Order: sequence, then structure tokens, then C-alpha cells
Amino acid sequence: MRSVVVLVVLVVALVGTCLIAGAERYRDPLREWILSDPATSRQKLESVLALLAALVSLPLLGFAAYLWSFGGRVLRARQFPPPGSRSIGAPPVCTGDAALIRGRLLRAVALCFGIASAGVSLLLWRFAAELGGGTV
Repeated sequence: MRSVVVLVVLVVALVGTCLIAGAERYRDPLREWILSDPATSRQKLESVLALLAALVSLPLLGFAAYLWSFGGRVLRARQFPPPGSRSIGAPPVCTGDAALIRGRLLRAVALCFGIASAGVSLLLWRFAAELGGGTV
């Protein structure tokens, strides 16, 4: 199990590094593409910002959904970690009120992540509206 966790962390770090390097490499060509035709520049910019919003908010929303589901499993089982959960090592098992608190806390964090995901999308939408000189 530890090797899977290490592999996932390494893959995520590699993907993040590639995205940062790609953003640096293709920043000028992207700017030129957006500004190449003044008639369609606003639509191109809105498309790029919509893609950016999706790239930023969808993983956060997916993690929020996972935490919400996991918190629900904890609440139903009244045990943390819930039965059938994979874990590294042998974690101490909490039951009763302590497990309910953790389940509710997981759901609260999931709700915060969902709100943050919506907030990022809204901010990028408003940013596109400001750059475009009107409402989107």
C-alpha cells in the first residue's frame, strides 16, 4: 500500500511539474494566438479562462466528493476508519461519538472544498468579464 501512495504522489508531482513547464513554454504562443484576431480575442480569452477554471476546480471538486462519501461511510458505520477502508499500517480505530465527530468534520472539509471550487470558478468568470470590458 505504501508503494501505491508513493507512486501516486510522484505521478501528481510529475504532472504538476509538466504543467508548470508547459505554461512557461507556451505562454507567448498562447498570448499571440489570443491577440491574433481582435474580433475573436474575447472569445479565445474566455475559452482559455474556462479551461483554466476546469483544470483548477475539477480536481478540488472530485476530492470534495470523495471526502463527502468517506465521511458518510464513517457516519453510517460509527467507526473511523470505516470497515473495508485501506490504510497504511494499523491505525487506531475510533468508535461512537469520536467517529461521528470525525465523519462530520470530513463532510465539513468536503463542503469547504466544494465552496472553494465554486469560488475559483466564479473568480475566473468575473476576471474574464473584467478583461472583456463587460459581463460574461
